[in-house]
Amino acid sequence: MKELIAKRYVKAFSRVATQEELNVAMNIFARLSNVYDIVKFQEIMESPYIAIEKKVDFIIQDILENKIDSKMINFIKILAEHNRLDLFPELYKEVSSYVSFLKKEYVAFLIVNEDYGEVKVKDFESKFSKKLGVNLLLEQKIVQKNGIKLVVEDLGIEISFSQDKFINDLKNHILRAF
Repeated sequence: MKELIAKRYVKAFSRVATQEELNVAMNIFARLSNVYDIVKFQEIMESPYIAIEKKVDFIIQDILENKIDSKMINFIKILAEHNRLDLFPELYKEVSSYVSFLKKEYVAFLIVNEDYGEVKVKDFESKFSKKLGVNLLLEQKIVQKNGIKLVVEDLGIEISFSQDKFINDLKNHILRAF
């Protein structure tokens, strides 16, 4: 639910913001998202005893150190008016996803059972980037499953080959033949 609400706010903000302002907003939301992981900050933001104006002042002056423009100040005030100060992690995800969409740069995960080395990963990165028509930043994750999987979450792409599934499919095909 929070993701849908954050998506609406990001959509509205992106209509009036430039590419540079979106990058700045992404950095601000990244910082606020990291701060939101602190329990004391969550308590302050969720407390009904602290006035909304004090919460906004705390965010702008203490957390962001007055280093933001008037658009972001107004955006944070709007979030506060609608009791949406708990959306910072979701806003960060949505803004970074939208900026990636504009730049056509996406993070992909190559999930494998052994380390393929930097040269092979860069080769995969360039081939899949060319195939998909976007810039991919490939990160390798090593797991204990046999097979290989490429996941680009923002594009909704998942390509996988599993040795276990292949063997099971082959067995089923042979059994159906008899």
